Amino acid sequence: MILPLPKNFDENEIFIIASTVLTFALMFKLPRHLSAVTITIIWTFNIFLALLADITLSVKPYELYFTIDHKTHELFDVLLHFVTYPTLPYFVVNFYQYKKPKGLKNLFYIVFWSGVAITIEWISVKFHVFTYTGWNLFLSFLVYLVVFAANIWLTNFTEKKHPSKWT
Repeated sequence: MILPLPKNFDENEIFIIASTVLTFALMFKLPRHLSAVTITIIWTFNIFLALLADITLSVKPYELYFTIDHKTHELFDVLLHFVTYPTLPYFVVNFYQYKKPKGLKNLFYIVFWSGVAITIEWISVKFHVFTYTGWNLFLSFLVYLVVFAANIWLTNFTEKKHPSKWT
């Protein structure tokens, strides 16, 4: 099945391209504190989470939001799910491995990154990457708390078995 091209190449596609280029540039510019195994697992895990969210929350009976221009998927949805979405959790766990916050600092770390995530999501809503039909940023914030905590746990678990050579 070939996914259709966007009906209109407009602000949401430009936003996705620009944010993907920017985050990839940062990924390759900033120091890496994760093993290749951890990066692969985290990346795959977040693709799974993004797809799971979209196939459960953006379809009937819920239809809480849709992405890009319409309720069906298009080529830029693939870019969004497989390339753009996983970059933020990558930064969360990469910096976590560098700082290794403990206790209350760990909670503040997760809350901080959840705030960063909803800020980015708010901007993406302004560019019509997401259209909410029952979803809101508060729900996203709660989801990000859980997702980032799960990513940190998964990173710690993976790095015990496959430590980064940079740590």
